[in-house]
Formats: sequence, C-alpha cells, structure tokens
Amino acid sequence: MRSAVEAAALTSGVAEHFWDVVTPLPGQPSILYLYINQGWRPLVNPNQVTHDEVQEAFAFGQQVIGIYDSTSNTIQAVIVNK
Repeated sequence: MRSAVEAAALTSGVAEHFWDVVTPLPGQPSILYLYINQGWRPLVNPNQVTHDEVQEAFAFGQQVIGIYDSTSNTIQAVIVNK
C-alpha cells in the first residue's frame, strides 16, 4: 500500500509572484497563491507565520520555493531562503 506522499506527484519551483487573500469572502478560506512554473498554485488556510514569511521574503528579495502536488496543483510546503 502506497503512502499519500508516495502517491502524490510532488514538484518544486521558485515562486516569481504571490497573491495573498487575507480577507476572503464570507464562508471562503484564506488562500495564499504562489506563481510557480508558469501557474498559480494555492495554499489553502496558511498559518500567520507562512503569510508573514512569504510577504517578507518578497519584500526583501529572498527566494521562496514551493513544493506542490502537480496533479491537484495545491502547495504542500513553502521554503524561504534567507
């Protein structure tokens, strides 16, 4: 039996842009989008630390790497190189 990690087709790339929906419409989740490999990849309900770190990284020209499932395009992890 394969684990969920083994079944996922994980891909990584450097984020070129971000779009942070910090105040979503009523009933909708907060979403942080990273533009990676010519596509917007969503991270649903990121914690406050992730919001802050990504925003700070882009403000100071630091590299943001996203690891996402290429089947669903959802982000699984965010890495900030400082």
